[in-house]
Amino acid sequence: MSKAFLKLPVMFFAIPFVYLSLLLDTYFHSMFGFLITLIFSLGVGFYFKACDQLFLWFLGNILSTVFSVILQNQHPEWHFFYQPFNPAFLVLLLSVLYLIPQIIGIIWATTLQVHLFK
Repeated sequence: MSKAFLKLPVMFFAIPFVYLSLLLDTYFHSMFGFLITLIFSLGVGFYFKACDQLFLWFLGNILSTVFSVILQNQHPEWHFFYQPFNPAFLVLLLSVLYLIPQIIGIIWATTLQVHLFK
C-alpha cells in the first residue's frame, strides 16, 4: 500500500467530531451524536494501531480538538445551554473523554495482534 493511502484516515480527523456532537445535542436535544462519535472513536483507535500509525492518531486528535474549539466560538448561545460549563472547557473535556474509547480500541488491536498493510 502507498503511504498516501495509509495517511488518508487522518483526513477524518479534520472533521471536528466533538463540535458535531455538541451541535447535534443543541439542535436536536439528542445524545445520538455522542453515541455515534464514541463508536467511531473506538474504531479509529483500533484502525490506527492496526496500521501502526499512532503518531498520526495523536496528530489527528489534536487537529480535531483545535477545529472543535475554534468552531464552538460561533455559538454564543452554548454558554447558556451547557451551564455550568464553559463551551471551550466542555470541548476540551469531551476531547479527553473521547480518548478513552480510542485507547480501548488500541488495546483491543494490540491484544488481537491485528496488523493491516504489512
